[in-house]
Amino acid sequence: MVSIIEFTAILSAVAGLLLIIFTVAQLLHMEKHRNVEISMKLFEWAETDRLRKAFRWVEEEFQFDKPRRADRKISFEESDYLYEVAGFFEQVGFLVEKKFVDLDVVDDRLGSYIIADWKKLEPWIVAHRKEKGDESFGEHFQKLYERTVKYFRKR
Repeated sequence: MVSIIEFTAILSAVAGLLLIIFTVAQLLHMEKHRNVEISMKLFEWAETDRLRKAFRWVEEEFQFDKPRRADRKISFEESDYLYEVAGFFEQVGFLVEKKFVDLDVVDDRLGSYIIADWKKLEPWIVAHRKEKGDESFGEHFQKLYERTVKYFRKR
């Protein structure tokens, strides 16, 4: 026969295990919630008028010419668009790399833009790295592009 002390010890152990399971489940839920919250903030940022204008300009107007033509100067506002688009994807890449947001979530909404904008901006980013001597410029954007291409191939 089991004494009351043994029964209490068993009951305490079971309650402790249930508490651990509940805590882990809550932590997983919190991580998913954080992932959704960060993703929604990114998507809100991408929908701002200024960034949408920058995306559209990069897509429709931007041409990187190795030797810059004298007749084709980029205005200050237009050059700012380049930094805005690159900066946006740099932030997204950082968040994906640090696992604050899942690549599959970002890819569903931004995957084709990541690939298209990297291909369009890569020559400018490479030239900017050389000009400024900053090899880290756009590194998270580049890694995001590479991961997105791999992810596309797996699907």
